[in-house]
Amino acid sequence: MLGVYVHTHWGYNHPYAARTWTRADWEGYLEGLRGLGYDFLMIWPLLDSMPPNPNASDRAFLQLVAQAIEAAQRRFGMRVAVITCPNTIGNERAERYAYAERPYFSCEKKVNPADKAAVEAFLAGRRRQLEPLAGADVLAVIDSDPGGYIGSTNDEFVALLKGQIDVFREFNPSAELMYWMLFGWENYNRFWAAAQAWQPGDPHPWIDLDSGVYTETLTMIREQVAEPWSLTAGIPEHLTAVTALGLENKTLAFPYGLVEGEPTFPLTEWDPARLERGLSSPVAQQARRGAMANAQTHCLQLPHLYLFSHLAQGGTVESADLAGFARRLLPGLEELIAEAWQGLTKAEPSIQRDLAQQVRAQAGGSHPMGELKGMLFGDPNRFLNDLAMNLEMRAALTEFAQAAPVDAQAIRKLLKVVRPYQQQLGFVDAYGGAVYEKMNRPLEQVADPAIHAALEQFVDWRDPGVRQGVTLRLLDAMEAFAEKD
Repeated sequence: MLGVYVHTHWGYNHPYAARTWTRADWEGYLEGLRGLGYDFLMIWPLLDSMPPNPNASDRAFLQLVAQAIEAAQRRFGMRVAVITCPNTIGNERAERYAYAERPYFSCEKKVNPADKAAVEAFLAGRRRQLEPLAGADVLAVIDSDPGGYIGSTNDEFVALLKGQIDVFREFNPSAELMYWMLFGWENYNRFWAAAQAWQPGDPHPWIDLDSGVYTETLTMIREQVAEPWSLTAGIPEHLTAVTALGLENKTLAFPYGLVEGEPTFPLTEWDPARLERGLSSPVAQQARRGAMANAQTHCLQLPHLYLFSHLAQGGTVESADLAGFARRLLPGLEELIAEAWQGLTKAEPSIQRDLAQQVRAQAGGSHPMGELKGMLFGDPNRFLNDLAMNLEMRAALTEFAQAAPVDAQAIRKLLKVVRPYQQQLGFVDAYGGAVYEKMNRPLEQVADPAIHAALEQFVDWRDPGVRQGVTLRLLDAMEAFAEKD
C-alpha cells in the first residue's frame, strides 16, 4: 500500500486546513493522489474534540467525510481508514462551536480508563460519531498524542482500543483494526506526568521510548482482538517490537513528519535527502505492507508528496522528474515551478527573491491545468502566489537567523514578510519546523518580557490550550518591540 494521512486538527484558512475542504476539494485532491500512485487514505475527522452528541455542523462534516470515503473507494479504488484516539472526546464546551471553528485543546476531554461508567459513556459517544463513517475499510487507533491518562496501563489502552473496534464492527463487521504505534501508551503517560511538573526554565520534558511498552501492547492485541488487524511503525523502537513478535507482514511503515512536520508553521518543503533516508530506513524496509505519508498543509506539500510516491514505488532521487510532475499541474510553467521548488532550500536569499518575482509575474493570468489539477484546489494563481511567498519567507528567515544582534530593525524587516504570509494562511497556533528554528530561537536573545512570555508558551505542555493563538501573540509582541525603537 501507498498511503496519505489527512489531518484535520489545526484550524486555519481554506484550502490550507483540511477541515475547510469542500466535496470538490476532496475529490480533486484524491484524483491527484491516485494519479501519483497512492491507494490508501487515512483521515482523522477530529472526533476527539467533537461532542458525544454531534451538533449540526459536526453531522454535516461527518457526512462530507463519508462522501470522501465513498469517492476514494468507488472512483479511485482506494482503501480508507478513519482515525480515533484512545480516550479523548468533546467536553461540555465542544457543542458551542461549529466544527470548522472548534479549538481542539479547549474542547477535548480525556476519559479515565479505570472509570467504567466514564468509558461506557465515551463508547456511546463514539458509536454516534462513527456510525456515519462506517463505510471506511479500517478503524485506526493511535496510542498517544492526543490522549493519554497519567498512571494508566497498557492493558487499559488495549481495552479502549478493543472497545472502539467492537463499536465500529457493529456497523461494519469486516472492518480492519489498525494499531497506530506512536509514542506508546505508558511512555506517553509518563511524559504527561513529567509535563505537569515542568516549570519555566526547566529542560523540556521528553518522552522516554521503552520498546517493551510496544511489545506488551502488541502481544495483548494479538490475544484479544479478532482479525483482521494490522499496525503502523515508524521508529527503531517500533521495529524492535515488530521483529520480536514476527509481525512484519502486518506492518505499514509510517515515518511521521517525513513529508511535513506537524505541528509546523506551514512552509513548502524540499528535502530529497531526508525523504530518501526515511524510506530506506530499516523500519521502512521491513514493513511489508507499504508506506504512509502525512502532511499538515497538503496544498503546500506537492513536491514532497510527489517525491514520496516516487521513492516508495522504487524510484531514486536521481530518477525523479520534478518538472515532469509540475507539467501535470501547470503545463508550460513546469521548468520555473521545478526551479522554484528546488530553490526553497537550496538557493541563496537573493536567488530566492529573484525566483519569487518570476513566479509572481505568472500569477493573475489564465493558466491551462494538467491532469493533476485537483491538487491545485481550483486556483492555480493561489498556488503560484503561495510559491512566491514561500520563497520570500525562506529568504527572510535565513537573513533573520544570521542577524547579529537581533534588533528592532531586523524584526521590522522580517515582519514585512511574515505578517502577510501568516494572514494568507490564517495559522495561529504553536509550531515547530523552520520558522521555529530561524525565528523563535533567534528571538530568545531579545531582552523583551512580552516576546519571552510568548516564546515560553510554545514549550509549556502543562496546559496545551495556552498554545492556541500563540503565533499571533508572538507576532504582536515582536511588532510592539520593533515600534519602541
